Amino acid sequence: MAKRYLVLLLAMMIGLFMWSCTDPAEDDTTLPGAPATLNYDANQSGDGQIYLLWVAPADKDVSLYRIYRDSGTGTFSEIITVTETFYLDTDLDYNVEYGYKVTAEDDSGNESPFSNTIKLQPVNLYSPATPANLTIQAHNIEADFEVNVELTWSANTENDFSYYKIYKSATTPLFVPDEASFLDSVTSIFYLDEDVVPGNTYHYKLVAYDLGHKGSDPTIVVSDTPLEVPSQTLPANLAEGVSLHPTFMWTNVNMAAKYKLVLRTSSQSGDIWETDITTTSTNTMSVTYPTDATVALSGNTRYYWFVAGFSQLNEEVNVYSATSSFRTL
Repeated sequence: MAKRYLVLLLAMMIGLFMWSCTDPAEDDTTLPGAPATLNYDANQSGDGQIYLLWVAPADKDVSLYRIYRDSGTGTFSEIITVTETFYLDTDLDYNVEYGYKVTAEDDSGNESPFSNTIKLQPVNLYSPATPANLTIQAHNIEADFEVNVELTWSANTENDFSYYKIYKSATTPLFVPDEASFLDSVTSIFYLDEDVVPGNTYHYKLVAYDLGHKGSDPTIVVSDTPLEVPSQTLPANLAEGVSLHPTFMWTNVNMAAKYKLVLRTSSQSGDIWETDITTTSTNTMSVTYPTDATVALSGNTRYYWFVAGFSQLNEEVNVYSATSSFRTL
């Protein structure tokens, strides 16, 4: 009798062990109900996006939703899974009618039947904002073979933003951004115009366009000039017997806003003095080495100097003169 009880007890223990090792979820093959009332929110749709929303099925073990889209081909493909009962689809083409349907999936991986299907074509409601912070900087850096006008601006953040058009005038800042003034189309937030000539002033405007080709209002006009190279006149290059307090002179180039004169002990380095000079209306600019300079010039010594020209009141150099040298008394 005892032996029979032991066998029965052992059988019960094995049964309990096998039952505990069984995953109840593996036996769940019941499909969840389909999401209901798939629709779109008109207040949150438009401008290249469609806001979908639906009603969750009654099943308690739904873990996610699978969204299927027909992008005008007649075939639905899964585009994303979400855990919420809404989804914002973006970057849509205004010329396509999109179809949508949704399924629910439970914790066991069972996928429900499809919801109802909706079809909708995005509407282009608004034009993009005018591009912000358009800035300009011209350069004529002969040593780097760099003659250009550089434009930069802040990126547009509209969901349906597509590209920018750049417009240019080489004659007047008062111009219309049209086919005659069109320069180029870009998607970046900078542009380098190399079709420029030193001494000429160039004017630019920018317009942002969306996927539906609606354009923003144009930016304000920005203008700048790749400056001509200033010519040094005093001390003449390779001059000998120059005063220990020399006066430096150079040509005042058109559209320069200010200059910086640099004096150094070699042609490439060893700066000992620099000074900023605001431009005047005269044809020649000049500045004298001060008597109270931190570093006094030495006699019978060769020095080197050059002028940096600025077209704007900032610290970005537009143009450099050549480097001239002279020897002191």
